[in-house]
Amino acid sequence: MSQSIQRYTELADLILELQMAMQEAQVWETKQPSMRALASEQPFCIDTMTFEQWLRYVLIERFKEMIEQRHPLPERCHISPMVEEAFRGLEPKRIKHLILACDALDRFLSRASSL
Repeated sequence: MSQSIQRYTELADLILELQMAMQEAQVWETKQPSMRALASEQPFCIDTMTFEQWLRYVLIERFKEMIEQRHPLPERCHISPMVEEAFRGLEPKRIKHLILACDALDRFLSRASSL
């Protein structure tokens, strides 16, 4: 398997892990945002949707599209701090897997850009 195909495969695994972590943390079942909300130009669409909506309907969907279309991947990702902030009111053991999944995604993309 070529290195670039392997990177997409690894990213697909990380996205699946993120989805499972969101389900485990009980933040997966969110209302689908409107087209207007999705058109937000603010970071994390903070003005139009919840963070869990952004994770599910923006971040995950964009990564799926990048994988399917073999688009260039971002050179870095720093969502772990935002995840910790957005879910800090939840019980720590409930979101531990979610934080670890996002940290793995951050490290993967940072590592991939240095290859």
